[in-house]
Amino acid sequence: MRVRAALGLVVSFSFAVPAAAQPVDGIGGQGDIPRVEIDDLPPLPDDESAGTDTTIAAVAAAAAEEDVVVGAAKREQSLGNVASAVTVVTGDRLRRMGYRTVAEALRGVAGVFVADDHMTERVGVRGLQVLGDFNTRLLVLVDGATVNEPWGGFAGVGWDAAISIDEIARIEVIRGPVSSVYGTNAFFGIINVVTRGASESPRAWGRFSGSQYAAASAAAGFALGSVDEQLRGTVAAHSRTGETLSLPELGMPVDADGVDAINAGVVGRYHGVFGQVRFYRRRRELPYAPYDTEPGNPGNKNHDTQLMIEGGYTRELGERVTATARAYVNRYRFRDFLVLEDGSGTFTDIGDAFWYGAELRARVALTGDDRFGVTVGGETTIVDTSSDSYYIDDRENGVVVETPLDTQGLYAEVDGQPLSWLAFTGGVRADRNSLLDDRVSPRAALFASKKDAYGVKLLYSEGFRNPSAFEGFFDDGTDFAANLDIGAEVIRSYEVVFWSRPIRGLTVRASGFLWDATGLVAQEEIDLDPDPNVEELRLQFQNASDLRSIGAELEGSFRSGSGWLAFGGGAYTRVEDGDGAAVPGAPEVSAVLGVSTPLLAREVHLSGSADFIGPRPTRDDTGMTEAAAFLGLSIAAYAPDLDGFDVTVGVRNLLGTREDVPAPEDFDRESGSVFILPGEGREVYARLGYRY
Repeated sequence: MRVRAALGLVVSFSFAVPAAAQPVDGIGGQGDIPRVEIDDLPPLPDDESAGTDTTIAAVAAAAAEEDVVVGAAKREQSLGNVASAVTVVTGDRLRRMGYRTVAEALRGVAGVFVADDHMTERVGVRGLQVLGDFNTRLLVLVDGATVNEPWGGFAGVGWDAAISIDEIARIEVIRGPVSSVYGTNAFFGIINVVTRGASESPRAWGRFSGSQYAAASAAAGFALGSVDEQLRGTVAAHSRTGETLSLPELGMPVDADGVDAINAGVVGRYHGVFGQVRFYRRRRELPYAPYDTEPGNPGNKNHDTQLMIEGGYTRELGERVTATARAYVNRYRFRDFLVLEDGSGTFTDIGDAFWYGAELRARVALTGDDRFGVTVGGETTIVDTSSDSYYIDDRENGVVVETPLDTQGLYAEVDGQPLSWLAFTGGVRADRNSLLDDRVSPRAALFASKKDAYGVKLLYSEGFRNPSAFEGFFDDGTDFAANLDIGAEVIRSYEVVFWSRPIRGLTVRASGFLWDATGLVAQEEIDLDPDPNVEELRLQFQNASDLRSIGAELEGSFRSGSGWLAFGGGAYTRVEDGDGAAVPGAPEVSAVLGVSTPLLAREVHLSGSADFIGPRPTRDDTGMTEAAAFLGLSIAAYAPDLDGFDVTVGVRNLLGTREDVPAPEDFDRESGSVFILPGEGREVYARLGYRY
C-alpha cells in the first residue's frame, strides 16, 4: 500500500510543475494545483525496495511547492528562470514552525528583518527599512491582487494583514524592484501570498488560538469544488490586551497595548472566471505615545479598514495565446485618535481612499515549443483620496485635503531559451501619473544553467515609487505641511545569483547585489515662516536621501524523504547614504536558521528556529546610541492529525530578551528624541484546530 501511495505522489508531481511560460490568473495561482504537504506523506516503508519511491515522492512534493514562482512576472516560472532572488515559504513550513502571521514567517527569510514598534510591523530587506515606513516600498499581493492602498501606501503583514495564516498555501518573497511589471510600490521587492485552493483545503475547518498577554484568535473556513469550479471562504478574528511595557522617556509602565482585528475573504472560480472579496479591520492602541500624546492612555489608537473586490476572466485564444482581463474596486479608511499630552484635547486624522481599475494582459508563445514568448499588458486606475484632520470638539476648523488622480501603465516582456543551457528575459513598463511623476522602468536577465543541477543569473532592474497622498499632500494644520513639489523615488538593482542542487532535496543560493536608491522620501522639520525672527516648525515629507546597499546573501533549504525540513541563510549588507555615512535602522549582518523533525511517533513534528539581527545605528547623530544585536529563538510542536484535530504549542522569543527597535521621529517628545523602543517579550501560545 505504501508503494502505491508513493507512486501516486510522483504522478501528482509531474502534473504540478508547469512549464515556466504558463500564465496564471489572479486567484489562487499555483495554489490551486494539487500538491502534497510533507506531513501528509506516508512514512518510510520497512523494506528497501519501496524506500526509493517514497524518497522520490517526498522530494517531488517539495519541488512542486517550492520551485514555482507566480508573483515575479504574473505567470508561472521556475526558480532558475525568474529574474529575481526568490524565497518560497511553503505552507508545510508555515504550519510546522508555528507561524501565526505573515510577519513571523518573514523573520525566517534570509536578508529580511521585521521591526515591530507596537504601531505596526515594518519589513526591511537587505538592510533597507526607512524608519517610519509603513511597508510602502514593498508590494504586497494576495493571489495577485494589490493590498497597498494609495492614501498612505500601507500594507499590513502582522495582525493587520488582509488574510489569515490558515488560508495560505505559500508566501513568495521576491527581492529587488519589479516596476517593469507592476509599476509603483514594487521597490524593494514583492511579498506575494498565494492561497490554498479547494483541492488542497478541508471541506470545513475551524481553529482557536490562545497565548500570553490575554490574546485569543479564532478562524474558520470552508471549501467547495475542485480546481476549475470552486468556492472558498475564511473569517478570522484576533484580540490581544497586550504587554506591560516601559520606556525611559515616558517614565512609567505602559499597558495600553491592545489589538483587535478581523479579516474575511470569499474566493471563487468557474473555469476561466475568477473573483475574490476581502475585508479587514484593525484597532491598534499606541503604547509608546507617538506625536507627543499622553502615555498609557488607551484613547491613543489607530483604526484601519479595507475592502478589496477583484474579478476577471482568463481564456485561451488559439494554441499560442492566453489572455486575462481583470477589474478591481477597493475602499480604504485610516483613522487615528491622539490624546495630546499638553491637555489641548484629542486630535484625529482621517485618510480615505477609493480606487478602481482594470488590467488586460496576454501571453503569446512565439514558437510551437514555447521556447520564445512575449507578455504584454496595460492597466489603468482611477484614485480618489482625501484627508480630514481636526480636534474632536472643533471639527469646523479642521483641514480637509482632497487628492484625485489617475494612472496608466503599459508593459511588455520577452523571454526566450535559444540554447538548452541559456535563457533570457527583457522587459519594460511605462507609467503615467496625472499628478506625480511619469516613469519608464526596464528589467533584463540572463540565465545559464545545467538542467536542474546548477546555474547562474545576471540581473538588472529599475524601479520607482511615487509618494502616497499622505506623503505628498497631507496637511493637518498643526504638525504636518504638504509638499506639492515632491517627486518619485528611483532604485537601480544589479545582482548576480548562483544556485545549485548539489544533492537530492537540497537547494542553495548565493547572491551578490548592489542597490542604488535616490530621492527617498523622509520626514524633515521645516520652518514655514519666512521671517527669520519667527519660527513655525512643521513636519514635511521630502526627497531627502540617497541610499546604497551593497552586499552578499546566502540561503539554503533541505527536505529529506523521511520528513526532515531545514532552512537557513544570512546576509551581509553595507548601507550608506549619499555622504557615505551609516544609515539608521540598517543592520550589517542578519541570519536565520530553522530545523523541523519528521513525524515523531508518527504524530508530532518538533521545530526550532533562530533569527539574528546585528547592531543597528539609530538617529542619534553622535553615534552614542546604537540598537544592540538581537537573537530570537522559537520552538514549536505541531501535530497535524490527531483524529481530525491539529495541535500546535510553541514559544516565541524563548530567551525573553527584548529587541532594540530603532525609533522614527514619530516617537520623539518635546523634551527630547527617542532613539530606541523595546520590542516584544517571550510569548507562549497554543493552537487547536479541527477539519472535516
